[in-house]
Amino acid sequence: MLKITFVLLILLNVSLAFGRSHSRIDTLGMSKAGHIVALEEYGYKADADAYFVSIKFLNVWTKEYVGSSINIELPAYKGIRLIEARKKARDLAQQDLQKFKISG
Repeated sequence: MLKITFVLLILLNVSLAFGRSHSRIDTLGMSKAGHIVALEEYGYKADADAYFVSIKFLNVWTKEYVGSSINIELPAYKGIRLIEARKKARDLAQQDLQKFKISG
């Protein structure tokens, strides 16, 4: 009975792992004064079968987002597409990175 329960739990975990969206959040850097932080969220959207990247700038003193938000989504038919999406998002965010004097 214990072996059957163990196998069923493993199958349940495997089935839950497929079909979900996965994401990760990284810090691209902070301003010299330390009050603006550039955040990059990226990952996979299962419902759209696409990779996504979102870059936002957070003023940690006021707890509000500032500047423009960058959102990129590319089809996930190749793993390299996530790297391409992240590079494209960083290129688009370059103006705000310079404006807030953020170096990562």
